[in-house]
Amino acid sequence: MTIIFGLLSAFSYGYADFVGALAAKKVRALAVTTVAFIFGLFVALFLSLFFGASFEPNVIQIGIFAGICSAAAITFLYAALALGPISIVSPLTAVLSAMIPVLFDVATGQQLSSFALVAIVLILIAVVLVAFIPGEDVRLPSLRAGLYSVGAGVGFAGIFLFLDMAPEGSGLGVLVVMRVVGLILLAAGLIGLLLSGKSKVLVERELFSKAILPLVLLAGLGDVTGNVFFMIATSSGALAVAAVLTSLYPVGTILLARIFLKERIALSQNIGIALAIGACALLAAG
Repeated sequence: MTIIFGLLSAFSYGYADFVGALAAKKVRALAVTTVAFIFGLFVALFLSLFFGASFEPNVIQIGIFAGICSAAAITFLYAALALGPISIVSPLTAVLSAMIPVLFDVATGQQLSSFALVAIVLILIAVVLVAFIPGEDVRLPSLRAGLYSVGAGVGFAGIFLFLDMAPEGSGLGVLVVMRVVGLILLAAGLIGLLLSGKSKVLVERELFSKAILPLVLLAGLGDVTGNVFFMIATSSGALAVAAVLTSLYPVGTILLARIFLKERIALSQNIGIALAIGACALLAAG
């Protein structure tokens, strides 16, 4: 169950990033993310009708921390990607988001088999190979870009850790609170840009066009379902395994880009995909 839902979480995050990136080419990324969060909140509320949702004080507290992490992660990620190079900051963020939960899980006494440990290492290598795009103009990121990447990785790791802390029987309560807090912070960012004069509009009208709005809604759907699948994965297995599998989300993004945009997949990326498949089989065998 952990492997299946961990991979489903990775695919959901991957296609959310893909459609979100397409939308962000036409409209500001912060506006895309904010509207996607609004739709995602409605999706989370709808799913809570089936999964349930408890809003006890400890659930709300965990959800607030997760929401802060989500807003920080997205802000740092877009800042890092804007400075680039994407081929380095993206895998750095993905690996950090997986490594921190792994270290936390092991430090708190989680026992992992030898198969699982080897598979985790192979998956982390696969993430780097898949996300890294080789080229002649590859350069090292600036100190600021590196710090933003670290901030994004820590933020996403925080989301994973707090979602894993959701009390048994609380349903999607933590997720709903997380979406509300994240949305408030993102909306505050948009308002701040408007009041400071750095933006002329709160949200571009083009975002609601027939060409862009479906992409934004799909991004919101993928983000929420990725969270739900991750929570199911951690409830049935180790946080370390679920987090590492979820970090494979660049595979989904790259495959969708190959299918729909006809983008070329580099040899190193093909090796990374094959390595990821082999590592997942090793996890299943272990």
